[in-house]
Amino acid sequence: MNKVMLVGKTGCGKTTLIQSFQEQKIVYKKTQAITFSGIFIDSPGEFLENRRLYPALLTTSVGCNIVALVQDATLINSVYPPNFSSMFKKRILGIVTKVDKESSNPERAEKFLRRAGAEEIIMTSAIDKTGLQLLRESLTKVDMDDI
Repeated sequence: MNKVMLVGKTGCGKTTLIQSFQEQKIVYKKTQAITFSGIFIDSPGEFLENRRLYPALLTTSVGCNIVALVQDATLINSVYPPNFSSMFKKRILGIVTKVDKESSNPERAEKFLRRAGAEEIIMTSAIDKTGLQLLRESLTKVDMDDI
């Protein structure tokens, strides 16, 4: 399976998504530093929110095959600049989280991710497990550039 770095705003659901994907008990915890958990590299939201920390994202991405841009479907804005993904020479995956929430707008979240450079978008909910099987299948795809 590929190694995946999750990048997203603080509170967008990166850590919760990892816990649900790995069938762990969901416990909210603020990611304070780069965390490695199975196939996932979990980055603190501040690394995206503060442009001066972009070099930390670039350095960390060296250890992965996929960079997953994570967008909370309940937010009305995005912190991803246009073509954000172009700084990575990796497969870029977009993951929309919290699609189960009544206030979610997955279509808007998808637009944010496409503008940032994600080509493949997966809609997910860590709570009701929506999209987790599709995410699992996507993460096991072999990228021909890696062969």
